[in-house]
Amino acid sequence: MNRIVWWASLALIGAAAAGMAAWSLYVVAHDIYDVPEQLAYLVAAVFDGAALACLYLASTATAEDRSAAGPRVAVLGLAGISVILNAKHADHIDGGVVALLLFAAPTVALLIVADLAWAATRARRRAAAGERAVTLPRYGAWGWILASEQAWKATKARAVAHVTSTDPVRTESGPRPDRPRSATAALRDHFTDMDPVDAIRFAHSAKPNTPPAELAAELTSYGVPVSAVQVALVLGHEPPQVRIERPGPSPAPAPAAPLTSPDRDPDPIRTPANVLDATRLAVGRGFYDEVDVHREVTRMMGRPVRLETVRRYLDGKAKPPEQPPLPEPPAGDGVGRGGGGYN
Repeated sequence: MNRIVWWASLALIGAAAAGMAAWSLYVVAHDIYDVPEQLAYLVAAVFDGAALACLYLASTATAEDRSAAGPRVAVLGLAGISVILNAKHADHIDGGVVALLLFAAPTVALLIVADLAWAATRARRRAAAGERAVTLPRYGAWGWILASEQAWKATKARAVAHVTSTDPVRTESGPRPDRPRSATAALRDHFTDMDPVDAIRFAHSAKPNTPPAELAAELTSYGVPVSAVQVALVLGHEPPQVRIERPGPSPAPAPAAPLTSPDRDPDPIRTPANVLDATRLAVGRGFYDEVDVHREVTRMMGRPVRLETVRRYLDGKAKPPEQPPLPEPPAGDGVGRGGGGYN
């Protein structure tokens, strides 16, 4: 709502200033100097267009933080011409000073409002860039009246320090000292002041499932240069065990108590794909006791295998076949059979 009122007021003042300047220019050109009517209208329009264009250029330069000296000088020049024409118009109608003030008031009002707007825009731009312009000290009316000499000297010294030195009043580059920092900068300062061990534990409590390498990279980005090994040492992580099998044949350890079937030979060529396959292969080779099967599966797999896993496979998918019953002995003690002994 405030912006709408501002633009409406500015449009009203600008229209009044342009209309009054155009009327005075037309009267002076047509009534005093006998300029043709159509040409007088054209001269008035050109004058108003040039004045509005200079105002726009000055506003754009101020908003873009560029020098607006050229457009502002042009605006002041056109405003001066307008006031001179207003005075000529007032003399033509014998209006005196009152008529001059009446004719020049819209133009002067537009200049005052535009200059204040430009000053406010430039002040905001300087504040956003981190610059602080020197201002008059607040000594109060009695301070300026009773100690005018001292107040003037102090103000002059402040202005000289503002121009020639890099005191906190004027920051040439970088953020203003009292400007709030970003969240990333604040967190970096917080972690930098912490002990690295505390920083590692603090980050781990926030992200407990993050691997040490990622946690180290995260802490390094916040100004705590640590490695993945250091993070693992602080958190007590143990590296994963890796088993390296070298190429080449190696003699297989013989089982302590092999129970092989007389009619089955172990297959030294076939390599089981998994524990279940190894269990089935051991059963096929004639191992029936779960302890013997476990020992054979461990030998074939080349790595430790849990006995419970082998027992579960034996009870389910790799259940060994039932052993054939032993033949019963013949009736009698068998003495005298086979042609030997006494009849």
